[in-house]
Amino acid sequence: MRQTVLGLLFLTLALPAVARTRAVRTPGAILWIGAHPDDEILLAPLLGRQCVERGARCALLVLTQGESGGSAAVRASEMQRAAEMLHATLTLWTFSDVITNVDSTWSGEAGGREALLARIAAEIAAAAPAAVYTFDPRHGSTCHPAHRALGALVIEALARMESPPPLFLVETTPAFGSAVAEPMVIDAAAYWSYLVRDAQIHASQFSATQVEALANVPPEQRRVYLIDAKDAARAMYSFTCP
Repeated sequence: MRQTVLGLLFLTLALPAVARTRAVRTPGAILWIGAHPDDEILLAPLLGRQCVERGARCALLVLTQGESGGSAAVRASEMQRAAEMLHATLTLWTFSDVITNVDSTWSGEAGGREALLARIAAEIAAAAPAAVYTFDPRHGSTCHPAHRALGALVIEALARMESPPPLFLVETTPAFGSAVAEPMVIDAAAYWSYLVRDAQIHASQFSATQVEALANVPPEQRRVYLIDAKDAARAMYSFTCP
C-alpha cells in the first residue's frame, strides 16, 4: 500500500463498521491474488485462521514487487517472510508497479492481454484452490488503480476457465468497514494478531505507530468483509472511489 493509503488507514481506524452480517464458511484451500507485497494484510486474519491454525493448503500470487513503494528487494524479502508466517507458498511476479495504465502496462509486459489472462488462469489452475480471493475491481479496498485492475483481470481470467473455482472479493475498506451493504462477514477478533504481525513484517510500509494503531483497532471492527463475485452485480456499494 502506498503512503497516502497508509495515512487514510491510520486516520480512519476509529470509524464504525456498519454492515448486516451473515456467516460464511471459508473453503479449505486458498489462493490470494494481490498486486503488491503487503496487499494480503486485509485478508491476513482469514489466512492465519485457515492456513496456519487449520492447516489448509494456501498460496499467494503477487504480480509486482512493489518497487514504487520502496526497494524491490526489500519488499520481496518482506513478502517472502509474510508468506512463511502465514504458512503459504508464494509466487512473486515482476510486472511493473504502476498506478496509471495498469492493464495496458502489464499486458505489454506479458506479451499481450490474452497472454496476461492466460498466465493468470494458468497460475490459478496450477494452485488448484477451493477458492480464490482478490480485490473488488469497483474499489480495490483502497481505490488503488492496480488493485482495481487486478480484480478485473482475475474475474476475466476465471471466466475463461472451463471449471473455475469460486471467487470471493475483499470488501474491507481502510476504515475496517464494508464497501457493500450485505457482505459475508468473518469475525477476525481471534485472529487479528496475524494482521498485526503481517504489518510488522512489512516494515518498509508500516511504521511502528501504524502497527500500534492496527493492534488497537476496536474488537467490533476486527472483521474481514467479502462478497461472492457472482453477487457483485446486485450488491449495493456504500464505498466508492473518487
